[in-house]
Amino acid sequence: MNENHNRYSRLSLEEIWDQVPSDYYQRSIEANFLQRMWHTRKLKMVVKLIGEEKNMPKNILDVGCASGWFLSELECRYPKASYTGVDVYKKAIDYGMKRYKKLKLVCADGHKLPFPNESFDMVICTEVLEHVKNPEKVLQEIKRVLAKDGVVIIEMDSGNILFRMIWYWWTHLRRGVWRDSHIHAFNTKKLENIIKKCNFVIHNKEVFNYTMAVVFKLSKIIN
Repeated sequence: MNENHNRYSRLSLEEIWDQVPSDYYQRSIEANFLQRMWHTRKLKMVVKLIGEEKNMPKNILDVGCASGWFLSELECRYPKASYTGVDVYKKAIDYGMKRYKKLKLVCADGHKLPFPNESFDMVICTEVLEHVKNPEKVLQEIKRVLAKDGVVIIEMDSGNILFRMIWYWWTHLRRGVWRDSHIHAFNTKKLENIIKKCNFVIHNKEVFNYTMAVVFKLSKIIN
């Protein structure tokens, strides 16, 4: 368990996952305007970085896919590709497997991905690294399963003061389900540093959602 998490959290990681409904994203995006705005803008930015369908990789992995909502939206836009999602939260994976028949969803830990080296042309990881015990290890696993000429898209909140204020309101004052879920306090600079430390090249960097989110398009350095 991460030291910061032990110091500040009342809950274990398993307890945090268990308080999140398996259909959380499907339900909240449909019912909540703020959630719908946040996640649809995130989807728009990722699609922008992917580009036209003719440039779309054929084999895509989503690390931390939850119940598969985001991956299913990409599948609708780029139906010729093959999609795999992994998440450690089994209830969400079970729900997604029933709902999205075209996706391959696997219950697995991002610290040890159950795939051979260089298995995927593209790996997507959105709003995940702040929730894991060892972000650097997850990034190293992403690099391992990425093809030599593959692309990685990493997205996360920017950690700026506006986001921190809204996140506190979202998780504490309105009793949201994600309280204590951020094991690591990232910001854009910290995320950029860990990306470079793991030997990725940054090709694009976009700030969006009123400066509260950032997305990177990467490739790995070939030794």
